[in-house]
Amino acid sequence: MRVYALSDLHVDYIRNMSLIQQISATEYVDDTLLLAGDISDDLDRLMTCLDHLRAKFRCIFFVPGNHDLWVRREEAVDSIAKFWRILSLCQSLNVMTTPARVGGSEGAPGVWIVPLYSWYVKPEEGDCSLYIPKTGDDPTLSMWSDNRFTRWPILENGTSRADYFLQLNEKNLRRIYDAPVISFSHFLPRKDLMFSAKGEKNAAKTGRGDRHPTFNFSRVAGCTCLEKQIRQLNSAVHVYGHQHRDRFRRLNDVLYVSHCLGYPRDRTVEPDGDIDVAPKLIWET
Repeated sequence: MRVYALSDLHVDYIRNMSLIQQISATEYVDDTLLLAGDISDDLDRLMTCLDHLRAKFRCIFFVPGNHDLWVRREEAVDSIAKFWRILSLCQSLNVMTTPARVGGSEGAPGVWIVPLYSWYVKPEEGDCSLYIPKTGDDPTLSMWSDNRFTRWPILENGTSRADYFLQLNEKNLRRIYDAPVISFSHFLPRKDLMFSAKGEKNAAKTGRGDRHPTFNFSRVAGCTCLEKQIRQLNSAVHVYGHQHRDRFRRLNDVLYVSHCLGYPRDRTVEPDGDIDVAPKLIWET
């Protein structure tokens, strides 16, 4: 049994949906796939994509990303309601959104997969932000689509959006896991993961420098409280997405993996070249 990772499918783009459909229907039938968010804000497309991948893998796990929680149709009253509707949809498709052990046989315990729900913390929202100053950035994030397409209810007791999702994870942090743990989230848990290291491959290969000089991704990258939960789980591997950059890096005994399809504009390949859409192998038993 093998565990693979993939994120940021963005199947609203026809090319991306086509690439997902091209994933082998026979190679992964005994394997598990972790989908670290951002499939589509259209529930019909999200369901189509999940159903398609569910037929190719023995087991699929999913956590929603920020794009999945956009409210642009009459699908939910707000982004929290959209989140719970997506989880219900996943249950109907037999797509896992809660911890489960996969693999294993006599003498081999397999591995636990633990989804971690999350949101980002902006620098003005608290100390858990991954914010790093950038000269000339726009603090209003005027180009950031979440500002227009997410919709939030008033949360009780001043709870932040990030805290709302982190609190949903707490009951799973207290469980006893009798096999190695692979956790995964959509958002980044650490500042240093925003930057590439020698030998790592980036999904974005345009080589055009900073295409958005006023946009500071670190304002909306994730939160350090997510890292605390990863450490509480004693995760062997943590998978994440959101940044549209590939990472495969071990930090303080945890392997952090990001393997994103991203937007078509993120990818630059030769006319006869291959796009690396294949899921990333992260565990094998």
